[in-house]
Amino acid sequence: MLTLAAMGAGAVIPAQTAVNSRLRASIGAPIPAAFISFFVALLCAVILAVGLAVTTGPAIDLGKAAGEPWWVWIGGLMGVIFLTGNVILFPKIGSVETVVLPILGQVIMALVIDNFGLFGAEETRVSFLRVLGAVIVLAGIVLVHVVGRNPAAAEGGGDAQAATAWGWRAFGVFMGMCSASQTAANGYLGKVLGSSIQAGAVNLGVGVTLLFLLSMVLKDSRTALLSGIEPGPWWMWLGGVFGAIFVIGAATLSPVIGTGATVVGILAGTILAGQLIERFGLFGTPRSVLRPTRVIGLVLVFLGAVMVRVL
Repeated sequence: MLTLAAMGAGAVIPAQTAVNSRLRASIGAPIPAAFISFFVALLCAVILAVGLAVTTGPAIDLGKAAGEPWWVWIGGLMGVIFLTGNVILFPKIGSVETVVLPILGQVIMALVIDNFGLFGAEETRVSFLRVLGAVIVLAGIVLVHVVGRNPAAAEGGGDAQAATAWGWRAFGVFMGMCSASQTAANGYLGKVLGSSIQAGAVNLGVGVTLLFLLSMVLKDSRTALLSGIEPGPWWMWLGGVFGAIFVIGAATLSPVIGTGATVVGILAGTILAGQLIERFGLFGTPRSVLRPTRVIGLVLVFLGAVMVRVL
């Protein structure tokens, strides 16, 4: 049951991306949409953190992080890049690729973090099997995009548009690297504060601040935010709730079933939900046909990620 709960936490990631993309359509710009999502998630995380501090502790004390390395605070920035990037990429390359390309970035960055002991992680030399896992992830992504791609989804518009699409895909990999950095930095901050939930609240608070400043500085974002939000389906406001579910779920499950099992469950849930959302056109996404080669590619992505995170 706890493994299924981890899969449920992972499943909210592509759902959050789809919902935030719809909210972006009503606002007119990606950064204000990400700001609203972060703000709602922050409210949920703060309420939980305060509730736990009052009932069971530990008390909220950011002073514990004084004197720690500067990078303990970058989780919010990395989260902003990941969330805003998802909102931007979703309408450009579809839900499945928006899910699997960051996984490749997460795998690459996980290997780098472990090999060099970044963000306070224990230095662990990369083994052949873990590198092989990264190669398998790449092979799975090739199957998903090139072989298992629906003919109707092929790029049009010539070489320039195709090059732009590959540029967005490269950005998707970079987003995944930011996500892995966020996880590592927040994990260290959680140890310092004595609570991963408090670390998540700090991460969301930094993200809200950055996104608000960007919304005010960038003219298009400021105009979109101050112009009001066009009516839309009720579920377009759920992005922040989904984000809070993911943060709280991962923080709760990791100490119970272990980090490895939690990560594997989250990856499985993320991949499955991303495919289901695109297959059935949930949250207003275009529908696609489920092709066997795409399924094989997704399985390879999952197996390769397991090899990198567990072996």
